[in-house]
Amino acid sequence: MRSRIDRGVYFAFAGLLTALLQAQLALGAQANGAPKYIFLFLADGAGVPHMEIARQYNRVVHNEGLTISDKIIKQGSLGLMTTHAADSLSTDSAAAATALAGGCKANIGALGVCADGSPAVSAMEIARQKGMRLGLITNSTIYDASPAAFVCHVPSRRDYAAILNRYLDLEPHLLLGGGRDQFIPKSRGGRRGDEVDMIAEFTRKGYTHVSDKAGLEQAKRSKVLGLFSNGDMSFEIDRDPKKEPSVYDMTRAAIRLLHDDNPNGFFAFIESENTDTASHLTDIAAMVRDYREFDRAVGLAFEFYQKYPKETLIIVTSDHETGGLGLTLGLKDLSSTRGSNQVAGTFDDLKKIASIPISLRRAAEILGPKPTSEAIDQLMQYHFKGFVLAPDIKEALLARKPLSRTVFLDPTTTALGMMVANNTQVYWQTTAHTNHPVFVAAIGPGSERFKGYYDNADFGKRLKELVGGVKAAQPPLVSVPKQH
Repeated sequence: MRSRIDRGVYFAFAGLLTALLQAQLALGAQANGAPKYIFLFLADGAGVPHMEIARQYNRVVHNEGLTISDKIIKQGSLGLMTTHAADSLSTDSAAAATALAGGCKANIGALGVCADGSPAVSAMEIARQKGMRLGLITNSTIYDASPAAFVCHVPSRRDYAAILNRYLDLEPHLLLGGGRDQFIPKSRGGRRGDEVDMIAEFTRKGYTHVSDKAGLEQAKRSKVLGLFSNGDMSFEIDRDPKKEPSVYDMTRAAIRLLHDDNPNGFFAFIESENTDTASHLTDIAAMVRDYREFDRAVGLAFEFYQKYPKETLIIVTSDHETGGLGLTLGLKDLSSTRGSNQVAGTFDDLKKIASIPISLRRAAEILGPKPTSEAIDQLMQYHFKGFVLAPDIKEALLARKPLSRTVFLDPTTTALGMMVANNTQVYWQTTAHTNHPVFVAAIGPGSERFKGYYDNADFGKRLKELVGGVKAAQPPLVSVPKQH
């Protein structure tokens, strides 16, 4: 009998303590001007060159500005951020997102775990303790490193089962992205290692499951699980707009579902993973279209900010730069290095990029695993009109061999990427991540904290302090799930 009484007293005390701590966090937030609505936009793999080329592309091709540069930066704050991991000068998304979310340096591949092995309690987990609604939105798989690092703590970013279990335990109000394959048992066409139906598990917890754009637009409950593809979602250049939502579409739905009937505010993490994937594939045409759609999503948040300027914080950044991108001087051919054989990029080259109708990934699929000379010629004729294919690039396509020691990810797409570069002067240094600093643009309450030149772990610390409402706030009762 006594043990039952003790247990009852313990749980009553624990519940009271949790309520008091949540109230303390909320009061501290109000007293210190913590934002009620937080948008954290992340263009994965996109550095300053990506933004600038996208800005020029928007201006020349669409006669439009860029929200990030023309509104967020001009009216708000701008900083530069280093991105290296604890164990590497060139980071991966897991280590980078862990630093951004939790304020500590992490090793490559570690998700929500600091380099010393301790859990990187995140700004989003603090927001959850305060009663704020959470939204994780990406055009990658929803269990990918960047969104997962904001709420998960696992040694390996590949432990998808542990990531989904953490989502199920924490119950973010919105989970929107790709990755249906890890929610479905292998016996039903999924890629899980067990027979658990995770869609059914989320449904039992009150989630509405949607699988296409129409379903997302019709969703009314605040808790929505949106899985729009088996793996990563489509590049914007290839996307079917009638079926698959874009980052813009998902952001519009997120604002509606997170804001309606919600006195406690929200924290929305919104990622374009495709800017990184396109950069790995040296695909400038896909990259600029996805960056443009990402910027349109930022525009929706800016419209929201204009309605609630004293309560809304918008941050736009990246986890790292991919590709070593640059618009530069090139040679017409390899016959000479003289000035008469040099060519500089022009604004018309941006229009040539806009004329490309498909991604390089789709182009590689058309060529198949063993490209023929005839297939390559037909591809150029129908999909790259006006582009010149140099003999050395065609040889690389036929042989399917890397062009250099740094451009190696996929021989077909990178050879096509070099062909596009030769015709537009937009070149890629590598198919991998670099250690270039990335920009941080912010507007709204607390945005001044993100000025200057600092490390990504310092970004995470500043964000946690801002969300917590008190300096160096440490959230209570945030557990680290058991590893699988």
